Amino acid sequence: MYYRVYQNGTAVSPMSANDFKSNVIAARDGKPSSYHLPFGDSMFYEYPGLIVAMEMAKAGALSYINLLLKEGAKGLERLKQYRVDNYENLNIVLVESNIRKLETAMLLNKS
Repeated sequence: MYYRVYQNGTAVSPMSANDFKSNVIAARDGKPSSYHLPFGDSMFYEYPGLIVAMEMAKAGALSYINLLLKEGAKGLERLKQYRVDNYENLNIVLVESNIRKLETAMLLNKS
């Protein structure tokens, strides 16, 4: 099991390491391809552990928010929409104390 976080996203998605089906996706030139680099909003990062994935999702979200703040008035509407779209993850799931609680619970269950 590994965890996927999309660029500028806050959701952490579990992915099966045993999923061997072929992903044939149309590349930028429109031709089918098994190998491709995702572009735009489909760029993602994968992590071996849930806690690391959550920490990186939080760091990515903060980085994106700072980028929107630097845009000033131009980025204000996108920032407001981002906050609305990711409210639960930004204010509950990815809060440092909740990440640490989950980490502690996972360590206790491992024993």
